[in-house]
Amino acid sequence: MTDCVLGIDFGGTKIALATADAQGKILVRDNLPTPHHADEAVKVALHAAREIIRRTEDETGCTPSRIGVATMGITREDRVDLAPNVPGWETLRLPDRLRQALAPAKVAIANDVKCAALAEVTWGALCGLDPGLFINLGTGIAAALVVGGRVVTGAHQASGEIAYNPLTPDDIQGVRDHVAPLELRVGGGPLKHRAEQELGWQLSAGDLFRRWHTDPEIRRWLEPDLKQLAYQLTHLVIALDPARVVVGGGLVAVRDVIFPYLNRYFERFVPYPPELVPAFYERDAGLMGAIALALSDS
Repeated sequence: MTDCVLGIDFGGTKIALATADAQGKILVRDNLPTPHHADEAVKVALHAAREIIRRTEDETGCTPSRIGVATMGITREDRVDLAPNVPGWETLRLPDRLRQALAPAKVAIANDVKCAALAEVTWGALCGLDPGLFINLGTGIAAALVVGGRVVTGAHQASGEIAYNPLTPDDIQGVRDHVAPLELRVGGGPLKHRAEQELGWQLSAGDLFRRWHTDPEIRRWLEPDLKQLAYQLTHLVIALDPARVVVGGGLVAVRDVIFPYLNRYFERFVPYPPELVPAFYERDAGLMGAIALALSDS
């Protein structure tokens, strides 16, 4: 084998790593829990990366020459913006640490949701569609627009950061206050926390939605959140007119509840309602996106 790449996906709870060939076929992979602090997370990821590179060399004879990294927030040379989930992440000098540790391989870094969209347009549910829209519904809430086969990053790499959308005209706290209003309302983690605080339920967001059809109390409690999500995404879809909306993230597992709600809003309000489908990569979107990023950076 003459050409292979390494992908690293830094998640809030899991770090996934894999080498792949030039067609994106995974060769060697590993998963490990994300340590609580950023510095330790980078250390264990680099150790795992070196081990995967060694195993790939032993098994295939190929040394990855390019590395793609999917990570939370927006990575700058001296910091990471909009990444509150892992303590210390915002002060990381991530590019420099990765380049030094993994030289001479070339390193490319991008936001995890945009990487997921890149995987979907390269091999998945957005392939050949223009424009396409990827929505991440999980602990984090974000969107990524694909135009002409490319993921739109925006002037500051912050396109699609809909977690920071205000919920009403009267909202007064937002990104300047380190508050993400939409994510705090409909994100998986915040839903779990609110259910515990307000109602005493020890249930994950997924479990709450799984009880939608059988528990009227949970249905009444969740319905305003679903309305808010549908309201926000309907505005986005009207503005962008995508050919297809692809949904990824942990909450896609309960799409039997969420998709009908979104489709009702789309059918009612969107001039040309798009097709709404789950992501092709429900489990490995960030990792496959990191691999696609490495392959596209040749």
